[in-house]
Amino acid sequence: MHIIAKCPRCGFRWWLDAAAVDRRMRCRKCFMLLKVPDLTEVPHAAEVINQAHSDLYVDDTGRTYG
Repeated sequence: MHIIAKCPRCGFRWWLDAAAVDRRMRCRKCFMLLKVPDLTEVPHAAEVINQAHSDLYVDDTGRTYG
């Protein structure tokens, strides 16, 4: 299984292996630190993002900023 990651800062996209799930990674272009969500967290994260009215960042403890 592969995951497509997209950096929230620069928009760069790249493929990740399933081993990257629930780990912190650096963007390959701008080096921003981001967390790859666990696949069980994806539906909840998508719901939070869809309800947001502006840019939103969710850290690894679940706190939201935006």
